[in-house]
Amino acid sequence: MILLEYENQIFLDLFEESALLILCEGLGIDRIFLSLLRLYSDLKELVLVLNTDEFQQEYYTQRLKNLGIKKLPIVISSDISVQERQKLYLQGGIYFMSSRILVMDLLVERIPIHLITGILIAKAHKLIEACQESFILRLYREKNKTGFIKGLTDSPTSFLGEYAKLEKAMKNMFVGKVMLWPRFHASILSCLKKHEPEVVEIGIAMTESMTAIQNCLLEIISACLQEIKSYNPGLDTSELTLEKSLGSNFDKKVRAQLDPIWNQIGSKTKSMVNDLRMLRSLLRGLTQYDCVTFLKMVENLTANEKNLGRNTGWLFLDATDKLFIHSRRRVYGNKTKKDTAIKDSEPLLEESPKWAILSDVLNDIKEANEKTDANLGPGSVLICASDFRTVDVLQTYMQLGSRQTMVQSYEKLFGKSLSNLGDITSPSLVKSGVLSAPVIGQSTEEEFQSLILCSENPKTYLHALHGNADFYSLSKALETVSPRFVVLYNSSINFIRQLEVYKACKPGVPFRIYVFTYESSTEEQVYLTTVRREKEAFNSLIQQKSTMVIPKEIEGKVDHAPRLSRDPKPAYENTGGSRRIGGQTEDSVEHRVVIDMREFRSELPSLLYKRGVNIDPVTIEVGDYIITPEICVERKSLTDLIGSLQSGRLYNQCVSMCRHYSKPMLMIEFDATKAFSFKARGIMANTTLKELNQKLVLLIIHFPKLRFSWCPSPAIAAEFFHEIKIGRAQPSAIDASAVASKEESGAAKSDIYNSGPYDFLLKIPGIDIINCRRVLNHVKNLLELSTLTEEQLASILDSKSNAQQLYEFFHKDYNPDKLQLAKIGSKGGRSKRPNSAMTKAQTGKKQELLTKAQRK
Repeated sequence: MILLEYENQIFLDLFEESALLILCEGLGIDRIFLSLLRLYSDLKELVLVLNTDEFQQEYYTQRLKNLGIKKLPIVISSDISVQERQKLYLQGGIYFMSSRILVMDLLVERIPIHLITGILIAKAHKLIEACQESFILRLYREKNKTGFIKGLTDSPTSFLGEYAKLEKAMKNMFVGKVMLWPRFHASILSCLKKHEPEVVEIGIAMTESMTAIQNCLLEIISACLQEIKSYNPGLDTSELTLEKSLGSNFDKKVRAQLDPIWNQIGSKTKSMVNDLRMLRSLLRGLTQYDCVTFLKMVENLTANEKNLGRNTGWLFLDATDKLFIHSRRRVYGNKTKKDTAIKDSEPLLEESPKWAILSDVLNDIKEANEKTDANLGPGSVLICASDFRTVDVLQTYMQLGSRQTMVQSYEKLFGKSLSNLGDITSPSLVKSGVLSAPVIGQSTEEEFQSLILCSENPKTYLHALHGNADFYSLSKALETVSPRFVVLYNSSINFIRQLEVYKACKPGVPFRIYVFTYESSTEEQVYLTTVRREKEAFNSLIQQKSTMVIPKEIEGKVDHAPRLSRDPKPAYENTGGSRRIGGQTEDSVEHRVVIDMREFRSELPSLLYKRGVNIDPVTIEVGDYIITPEICVERKSLTDLIGSLQSGRLYNQCVSMCRHYSKPMLMIEFDATKAFSFKARGIMANTTLKELNQKLVLLIIHFPKLRFSWCPSPAIAAEFFHEIKIGRAQPSAIDASAVASKEESGAAKSDIYNSGPYDFLLKIPGIDIINCRRVLNHVKNLLELSTLTEEQLASILDSKSNAQQLYEFFHKDYNPDKLQLAKIGSKGGRSKRPNSAMTKAQTGKKQELLTKAQRK
């Protein structure tokens, strides 16, 4: 693999030192990352790779294999045992690591940290908020001052929004240099200008109905935005604009503003947020899908009475009426809805304007192939559409023509047969020979399911740009097909740049790109907004870089670096004297917490470590955090709490904690970015607030010694843990891992009694959780307990009423006949006269039994 001029410059600059690389989207960041992997594979160093998913791991491994690398990267997963991991680390190489496994190996020093050459981080923009990866880099830099840390990202817009995001990411990564490479960089411009592909931009005019529908949707969205602003004047209105509502991350920005106050806003605002998401999907569907599919999407708005009852009012606007009218007009023509019910066998079925242009483009490509040099041969065609639904429709169109495609879509979505219609094929496609025997449903290779061969003359493939979890699907498709003609049915700045890089890597091969865009449409506006927003992001980053003061110790390579400090005291707190909390003085003892290995998905362990608390990661069956030998904490997020209450798992966990620890605790941890309430967004989906409160009250009643802790954020939880540890003994990882949730696994040190008789004793009248220990300390078994007198029981239980209940339980005679008579007498007392259906024999038997009872 030969790097381009600007890629080679980036590679050399990045190789020299630790840095954060921010490259514009689509300009080959995967090629630079692959070059780094190839370099360190040849050097046989110990290099760790973070933040990669399974598709990236498979992609890079296969590419390195194609390049002839013998020692390929190894994916470290839970399937590899601890002993095998230790052997692999000593052998060196490149390892794709999961954050949870790596943080545990670093804490217990299974991996030789001093031998690590460096760490590569993909999607480095996620370290702005990520805690796990930042914790890993902290552990690494504490014991390795010479290794490198390199982060790569192609998402400059992720650094916009909050204050000093770039500086925060650099601090979390322990790097002191940032490299910015926008599209307007001089090296990139000169390189891509030399091998510029032939780009044909085709502006397509929308139909009159499509333009009217677009205007109606924009008017409705604008009205919803105005309503949200009026109901919530405290929101940042700069993000609630019509232009920004067209962006793909608009929903995320709105939720980020509303989540902290979700329990305070009204139901109308919540409904409008969901309505905006649905209206934006309609706006995208207008330019992506055919008229039949779009009409079905619109009619689903009023498909049931539930949607009508919850509507916030926009459904009754004049613009909404026009939306329905024009949507039906595209399918049925100028007939009214009543007419369509009578004569639906002759619908209009308006053809998508892009279809006719696609037919003309394919004809031009066929003519160009006929004039191509014989040495090159005919060029294949790759048509890139937005998603799989569009690909399926285009495949049908390529095979059957426009009219039959619309008929099939109508019959499938509306369940009505249109068997009398003719003109099932497109004349232009038949005449050009593009419409040939299709290879239906086949893929060129099994792994490329989104790549479909739909025509043989010329070879034409369909590919879905979105909806595929594999980010490198387009790169794989280009490598497999090697097209000379690419048709972007839906424009995307990312994929256009990928095609520019593809052409630059093949300078001697002719390459033509057709870009379809509706003129004066939201599709065009989204494209322009994306370009402008990326440019603004890079301008902002350049400004931040020029004014940012980067201290020397930010990389953590010097001794006593502030970023590696583990002082639990805040910076504003007086450092002189001792710190007194509740009459206790904080001593110099090393604090320690035993944490279950499954808890390292949360932020709390890293925050505890930062506060100077040593961490012992082990597998424990009872609890999540062992704070002291007596205090065991079960941490629950809100969603986990509700799920555990409904399944009964929390009850069993509380039983185990109360049995083995004298001070069990349930800590309910809230999300710091959401409201400190049970009414936070997405929490009360499967239960009601009343049901949740009832289950919590029952839990408190059943486990009196169980304590509850409500923490608004992981930072508060870490501070709380540190406070309650002061002046108490430190837990033992060996003892904590020896505690089992079942009796068969052995008794805990804090519970010297058998759990079976202990649980049975609590069910006997007169014995509760308070006096149970007294009974266990005075008697050896239940037989001895049953022989004690009532006075002896009163002295043990320290309660005459409890002693009387317990004594009667053991010594009161049980007479089934008397019990039966008592039941019969109670029934007879409620009845004034015998039932007329009762026979004389039954009445006589009842009287006889009552007489015997009176004599006794």
